[in-house]
This record gives sequence, C-alpha cells and structure tokens, in this order.
Amino acid sequence: MRTVSALEVRKKFGQLIDEAAAGERLIIERAGQPIAALVPLSDLPEMDREERIRRRRQAVAEITRYAREHPMNMDEDAASIIRRQREERAEHIMRAVREHRAQEK
Repeated sequence: MRTVSALEVRKKFGQLIDEAAAGERLIIERAGQPIAALVPLSDLPEMDREERIRRRRQAVAEITRYAREHPMNMDEDAASIIRRQREERAEHIMRAVREHRAQEK
C-alpha cells in the first residue's frame, strides 16, 4: 500500500484514480498524518461487519485518547473550540509545508 500526500492527490488525481481502478491501494496523508484511503471499488465488499465494528472501536478509542490529551475548558463554547482547533490545524499544516520545502532545497 503506497502513501501519497494530499497535495500529490490534487496534482495527480486522474492518475491515482487509474491506479486505484487497476488494484492499487493508496493512503492519503495531510501534514504527515493518514487521513483517507483510495481503494479499488472491488475492495468494498471485503469490508464486512467485523471490519466496520473494528474501525468504529478504533475511532472511539482515538476520540477518547484525544479527549484525555486535550481536556476541554468548560468556559469555552463549541464555536471557540472549533475555531481554536482550526487555527491549530492550520499552523500544523503550514509547519509541515515549511519543513517539506526546506527538505526539497
């Protein structure tokens, strides 16, 4: 399974779709974190009930871990939390872009 950046997906979407149609499985990363997968349509029936349950449990575990690592300030409303998280994510992405550009030089 090959890993590609979100930027590469934007640049080569048609080519990557062709590769997935030919059986290639791709993991898409943003800022070094896996965020999605591009898989052949023929793989979808393989995602049976057990796999869906396993993925749901994994997602709940990740949410629980995040909640423990980032305790919520009860004085903060939902809109403020979302705004802060967007800003943090943007900073993280920009840092990764700067690091990537520095490595290319």
